[in-house]
This record gives sequence, structure tokens and C-alpha cells, in this order.
Amino acid sequence: MENDTLPAPVPSAVDICNLALSKLGESPISGIDANGTLPQRMCYMHYHPVRREVLCVNRWSFAVRQATLHSADAAAAESGHAVPHALPQDCLRVLEVRSPGWTLRGRTVFCPAGDIRLRYIADVEDTELFDPLFVEAFAVRLACKLCIPLINSTTTRQALLEEYQRIALPQASHFNAVQEHSNDEDHPLYRLWKQSLGRKD
Repeated sequence: MENDTLPAPVPSAVDICNLALSKLGESPISGIDANGTLPQRMCYMHYHPVRREVLCVNRWSFAVRQATLHSADAAAAESGHAVPHALPQDCLRVLEVRSPGWTLRGRTVFCPAGDIRLRYIADVEDTELFDPLFVEAFAVRLACKLCIPLINSTTTRQALLEEYQRIALPQASHFNAVQEHSNDEDHPLYRLWKQSLGRKD
């Protein structure tokens, strides 16, 4: 028998918006449009701000990036003075600066070093990089934002907020951490990962 099962498509921005809309009992939209229907306009307004918010609240493995930052004032750095290093344009949240005595002011890192290594959460827009549990958490949070302008229900909004804070985000964060540390046998999540696979070694 010929296998007629199609591979699951990678969710697009519109698909994520429609997932959020489905949680409100709203019909799907065909596109995100600043001049379209009310659902299309609200998705246009909230999609990217919510995406950035959910990216910022966890150390998502698919969004972690590394960069070397260079200061234009190397002489000052050599003399021990804190010098500025501009963050990458796609940096949403600084995770680690491999240099002692650094401070962050706005979008500039100050420290007494000419070159520094940075780990950060990037402003990832490509939905092909999103993992499924991130997509679910993102959609629930987006539904929270869309709830009042579309169905004007504070009860539904509260229920969605609780789902996001107590279920969707913690679950996505947990499995992201398990995946990130799955080969580290000393990590406290390693045993949970083995149990999830039915492994007893």
C-alpha cells in the first residue's frame, strides 16, 4: 500500500498566528496584514513583540549565538580602562561575557578588554529554527495578547495566561534544557532525559 502520509510542514508565522487564533475560537487568517481584517491587524501588531518576549524569557538552544566584540579604543583597554563594545544588532539578551568586570549600559558592554567573547539570545525570525514546544508557548502567549481586542474576555485571557506560565512555558523550557545537556551525565536533568526514553543505564 502506498504511504500517503505527508511530512508535517514547518509552521510559518501565519500558522503560529492561526494556532493562537484557534485558542480563541477564531477563524484562521490567510495572511498578516496591517490593513486587513481585525485579526490580521492584531496579529501584525503583536506577532513580533510577543516573539521577542518569549525568546527573552528562556535560554532557547536554537537562539543562542556567540560573537567576538571589538573595541575601537584598544589603547584604553590595555591601560585598564573600561571601553565600549556595541552589541550585535540581533542581540535580545546577553547571557555571558567572557571578561571580568563588565557592565551593560543600554546596548553597549563596557569592560577593560579590547576583544571580548559574548553569548547571547538572538532575535530569531526564521520559524524553521523554532522547536515545537517553543511554537506552542509562543502561540499561547500570542493568544493572551489577542484575547481582549478580538473576543474581549478577561476570563479567557486569565486562563491562557495561567496555561502559558504554568504549563506551556515551563514544559518548553524543561525539554529545551534536557536537550541542551543531554550528553552531560552530571547534569540534574540527565536522569529525567533517560527516563523519558525508557533508559535505565
